[in-house]
Amino acid sequence: MEEVGFRIMIRRPEYPVLIVSPEKLYSAFNLEELAGICVSLSSERSENKLCLVDSTGSEFWYLLEKYTLSPGFVTKKWSKKKLIETFNNSSNARESNQKYPMRSLSSKKLEKVILDICGIVNSET
Repeated sequence: MEEVGFRIMIRRPEYPVLIVSPEKLYSAFNLEELAGICVSLSSERSENKLCLVDSTGSEFWYLLEKYTLSPGFVTKKWSKKKLIETFNNSSNARESNQKYPMRSLSSKKLEKVILDICGIVNSET
């Protein structure tokens, strides 16, 4: 069996990381988990990239063909609202019958929202 490499270009994400695939959301709390999820999704997908959001709200792209993770260049930061909408519209939320509340967003830190969502996603696996 051929060994697959996992490369990071420019800079590493801050953990936890939310992995946004069209099918469902995944979370990773360290580099080993992130690499395992990305590489396993590479073999299952026909699209050539995955979107990830780190704990600072920074967007990253994982290029499946090259097994490479790099910072996003289109959307620099995700908002709390966008993160919550992404989770609430995901198959994860539908399957677990959970919604992340949109109230009191101004009092919540972005890192807390990402940590909460990653925790919910992680508890499903």
